[in-house]
Amino acid sequence: MLIAALAAVMVSGMFWSQWSAIAREQTAREQTQARWILRGAIDWARLILREDARNSTADYLGEPWSVPLAEARLSTFLAARGQDSASLPDAWLEGRIVDAQSRFNLRDLAPAGTVDPQALLAFQRLCAALQLPPGVAADIANGMAASSPFRASTQSNVANSPLPLQQLQDLVRLGPGVAQALPKLAPEVTLLPQATPVNANTASPLVLAAVLGVDADTAQSLVEARKRAYFRNLGDISTLLPQGATVNPQLVSVATGYFDAIARVRIDKLEYAERALIQRAGLFSQVVRIQRVPPWLAAAPEGAQSAN
Repeated sequence: MLIAALAAVMVSGMFWSQWSAIAREQTAREQTQARWILRGAIDWARLILREDARNSTADYLGEPWSVPLAEARLSTFLAARGQDSASLPDAWLEGRIVDAQSRFNLRDLAPAGTVDPQALLAFQRLCAALQLPPGVAADIANGMAASSPFRASTQSNVANSPLPLQQLQDLVRLGPGVAQALPKLAPEVTLLPQATPVNANTASPLVLAAVLGVDADTAQSLVEARKRAYFRNLGDISTLLPQGATVNPQLVSVATGYFDAIARVRIDKLEYAERALIQRAGLFSQVVRIQRVPPWLAAAPEGAQSAN
């Protein structure tokens, strides 16, 4: 009986080891397939943005790029193009394109290695609207200036210069106050490779009020106005501002050069999502960076129109 029990345990262990190896191989294969599908989705996003650039010089929320893609079976797209999808796995795709310049770009705070007073004032207004401690805006601005590549290139001891700030999570290095403020700041700010103005056609009322220096009611009226007719130029914005208010072209625009393409693929029980930062200049576009993100991030915000 003891020998039979030992043999059963050994056989069970062998079967378990073999099953585990097969499961790991299947997961690795599905992850590879998911990554390739998402690369195709990113190329699709670039195509949409290129076609958009042919038709309009302004970017607004009524354009095709802003319509999210609800979760759809991948074979549906291939069948519509007359392609055979029998050999493909049962995969589902979901995604959306987001205007990266709809948020305040922290790179504007120190584009040349020194703090820009106008950008800092706008950022202080945004931090005040979010009810953040008064020193947070100055701490972030000084951190952006200190880590700027322009300042690093002029320092004699480059090895001792601060590490560059490339993504929002890097801001935690600026101190506990900034780290605590980051969850509130994150929905309204971004950190792009270069200084960019905020797109008034896509920005939230909070960001609009900050960069234009107007009150919350005026910012909300601008949002309602752009729903009726998007802003084609800065003059369209100026006519809706109170007397004496001006538009700073360094901080405000009606067009966008950076977009986030976020996509999620589901194969059986595997869910895999990536976010790509796409830079567009005229008809040319390139992927600046790609990072893996939580799958829920690809879901469209509540109330958004679906592409299906």
